[in-house]
Amino acid sequence: MAALSALLALDEPLDVLDSACGFGRHAIPLARAGHRVVAHDRSPVLLEEARRHAGDVPLRFVQGDYRELAFDDASFDLVLNLFTAIGYWGDEGDARAFAEFRRVLRPGGRFVLEVLHRDRLARIFQPRGWEPLEDDALLVEERAFDLVRGTSGTVHEYRPADGRPERVEFDLRVYSATEIDRMLRGAGFAAVEYYGTLGGEPFTLDSRLVAVARTALSGSEPQSP
Repeated sequence: MAALSALLALDEPLDVLDSACGFGRHAIPLARAGHRVVAHDRSPVLLEEARRHAGDVPLRFVQGDYRELAFDDASFDLVLNLFTAIGYWGDEGDARAFAEFRRVLRPGGRFVLEVLHRDRLARIFQPRGWEPLEDDALLVEERAFDLVRGTSGTVHEYRPADGRPERVEFDLRVYSATEIDRMLRGAGFAAVEYYGTLGGEPFTLDSRLVAVARTALSGSEPQSP
């Protein structure tokens, strides 16, 4: 959170939407720092975990889909979507989400997106991985990367030492920086800056992608090239 605060110069309390907040990794420290935070997620399980972690920290919890945000226009100064929480609904669904994030931001507001980008995935892709878990269980991942569609298909298989394996499958659309830029500007953001970390390190082929997109201060402000 300190790195994000420094990158965005979060000196004054803001109205913040952390959409796809998960267990509150960023929402809780931001609220603790004095910002008015809405922790938003589609998963009731993750929201309950966020509530548990938050304790007495003042947070508003809202369950919902970021493609249809249940908030009025211009409700927030800052919107966050972090740790590859986009890409699960395809190009059309993700474009709709970006438009919604833009809609709920005030003039001069900022949207921060943090994702794994296509060029980095192409450099580090591994078709198989596994992780030892407690009680001699094993988590196995089988992956397939479609270079044409820009999608990563993953099968998670949980293998308990005693018991029946369980499988979960999902596809993730992994965008290039060029595609992200086009989508953000298409959603109506006036300017976008790119970094490799939330701390402001340079964006490279070997870094993740952090986009800081800003809404226009007025209706007449031109978009940056």
